[in-house]
Amino acid sequence: MHLNHLSLRNFRNYHELELALRPGTTLFYGPNAAGKTTLLEAAYYLATTRSPRTAAARELINWEAHTELGIAPFTRIVSSLQRRDEKLLIELAIQRKQDSEGRPLSATSTTIRINKTARRALDLIGQLRVVLFTPLDIELLTGPPAERRHWLDVMLSQLDGRYVRALTEYNKVVIQRNALLRSWREGRRPRPDEARRQLAYWDKQLATTGAYIVVERRCALTDLNNLAAPIHVKIAGDQKPLTMRYISTLGDATTDRAALLQAFLQQLTDTTREELDRSQTLIGPHRDDTTFALDTIDMGIYGSRGQQRSLTLAIKLAEAELMRVRTNDAPVLLLDDILSELDAVRRAHLLEFIDRPDQQTLMTAADLADFDPSFLARIARVRVEHGQVLGA
Repeated sequence: MHLNHLSLRNFRNYHELELALRPGTTLFYGPNAAGKTTLLEAAYYLATTRSPRTAAARELINWEAHTELGIAPFTRIVSSLQRRDEKLLIELAIQRKQDSEGRPLSATSTTIRINKTARRALDLIGQLRVVLFTPLDIELLTGPPAERRHWLDVMLSQLDGRYVRALTEYNKVVIQRNALLRSWREGRRPRPDEARRQLAYWDKQLATTGAYIVVERRCALTDLNNLAAPIHVKIAGDQKPLTMRYISTLGDATTDRAALLQAFLQQLTDTTREELDRSQTLIGPHRDDTTFALDTIDMGIYGSRGQQRSLTLAIKLAEAELMRVRTNDAPVLLLDDILSELDAVRRAHLLEFIDRPDQQTLMTAADLADFDPSFLARIARVRVEHGQVLGA
């Protein structure tokens, strides 16, 4: 798949932008804070309805955008997307809400259209599939478990609409269940039998969606392990076996959903007392983790910086390959100033991977010094300065 065109209005430091794109590699280069990363952020937002830089959607709206003719400040992203078997027009607008006197609030609303038809955010995720590479990817190994859960969830949500719906439902159930536990502990439930009945209901919902999520994550990690291992050998020249392991609060590494469901329900029963004391759901995929080991050595804890860089790159390349294999269509790669963090060997392997006729890659760099002239001759180059696209 590839983006044919990207249109931005009031997005970050872009007031108006109409950008034609082509298959293959496009390099956006220019000084820091010019708006290069913003172009990748816009593509990532279209794919995931989330920004990799902020959780507050209002921050995406250009700070100079004001209420005009009663219309609150807004930003709009529009893109034409060519998939393997169809062409899509995707439109996404984020607008500040207003109070009764027309003053903009911090809260925002989002409007999505696909081929001119209004759709929900859940319907948009996965229409465009992307893999984002940034210098912070190393936190996939060294960061907290939430980083690894988020990585798996973003990848799987783009691959399967059922997954993103299950994840959304699961997160809602956790909130409802925690609220019930808290009210029970605080004595706001005068009838314990009614509280137990409600808890049993939420337990079943939690276990059903949670078991599905755990199985999908485990299967994806198995596939990623098989894809990443040879890539890592090629990048690092290290023959040590790579093992990606999913660490579940449910214990046993089964992918039998029915068995996992029963184990989930039993553990919820066994931990009820502790969960009541803490007013938290302590069992489930929202508390799981993943480890990455070379020859049984956890690279997140004991790996050198060089080992971690090599392994992280192999994992991200495997993620892109998994999307290609499962959908028979290559995702769009977004490389944000990643080459500056790599040595010559890793840089060469990355550029070799993206240099394919059916692969669209959008990448950023401060200048052209990190690139071989022969590579630059084969790609599109776009200079960016002060929120303006100036051409090659």
